Amino acid sequence: MAAGKAPYDASIINDALSGVRAAIAQTIGGYLDARAAEPGAYGALYELLRDYPFRQGKMLRPAMCISAARAVGAHGESALTVATALEFYHNAFLIHDDIEDGSENRRGAETLHRRVGVARAINAGDATNVMSVGLLLENLAVVGVAKALHLLHEIELMARQSAEGQAMELDWVSDNVPALADEDYFAMCTKKTCWYSFITPLRAGLIVGWPLGRDAELAPAMEAVTSFGAAIGIAFQIQDDLLNLVGETEAYGKEIHGDIYEGKRTLMLNHVLRVSPRADEILSVLATPRESKSPQQAVMVFEEMKRCGSIEHGWQVARAHADLAAELLAALAFFSSATPLRVDEAWTCDVADGRFLRELVNYVIYRNL
Repeated sequence: MAAGKAPYDASIINDALSGVRAAIAQTIGGYLDARAAEPGAYGALYELLRDYPFRQGKMLRPAMCISAARAVGAHGESALTVATALEFYHNAFLIHDDIEDGSENRRGAETLHRRVGVARAINAGDATNVMSVGLLLENLAVVGVAKALHLLHEIELMARQSAEGQAMELDWVSDNVPALADEDYFAMCTKKTCWYSFITPLRAGLIVGWPLGRDAELAPAMEAVTSFGAAIGIAFQIQDDLLNLVGETEAYGKEIHGDIYEGKRTLMLNHVLRVSPRADEILSVLATPRESKSPQQAVMVFEEMKRCGSIEHGWQVARAHADLAAELLAALAFFSSATPLRVDEAWTCDVADGRFLRELVNYVIYRNL
């Protein structure tokens, strides 16, 4: 993208994310304080659980959840509990993913397993998952039994899809798979990224906010939101993979070329393996253990991606999926374009509604972090 004004309203994105971030941080802090204060609780664990959530993450998932709920008429606070549960799940996945991938940095700091050791990090990830379950149980008092159970089923589906997607990616790396099509990447990405990062937050918000008495209309609405979430999720993940190749370390918060060191089958790596005359040489580099790969080898793979048009291919595919997402979002007539704050609404961030979802489409592919 050429330098200039970003093709999205940065003030809406920033206001929504900062408003949600503050609310989620307060909810997480209060929840962990309450758990740590229980008789016999081991307080040091709960201090460790604050690490990733308070590293200034983007908060896209809870922001989408709350925005979707408000876009169909709910008060923002009614979606806060499930949105916080989703953020807990996200941080648990990050802790475990960083261990599985051997990642060195997360959100501008050392990964948890490098800071406290693998065993303690695994336990922290497990405990973070438990915190999410606890919040989902508390949701019974917030949204009622029927919606709370529906949300539990959604979270189970999300976790299962994510585990399958992670298994696909890990198997591809372990087997040093030589030839994968774009469609293979889309299938993996939908499971690993789209369900837990986009589809489930949107579906959860829809469940929370869906009006009583219109149950028959919920199923087609869920399907439509799922299609939108899949399209924008693929665009997001390709941009994330591109940033790992061409982003700035300070803004990105993770090591540049880390995906090459890990051998991740990104859209761009799959492309270069299909078209490059040096594919066998690249495969040999990928087969080398992460700790034995040299910076020169990583740069060689990157330069070959540029020479073969793999970077441009990634951008074009991301743009196409963002365009599709925009079309799908425009067709979601049940989402109000804006939902003014109500006098009886405890929620305070007014742009966390259809406006945020609309600006999100271009944000996911033009962001630099």
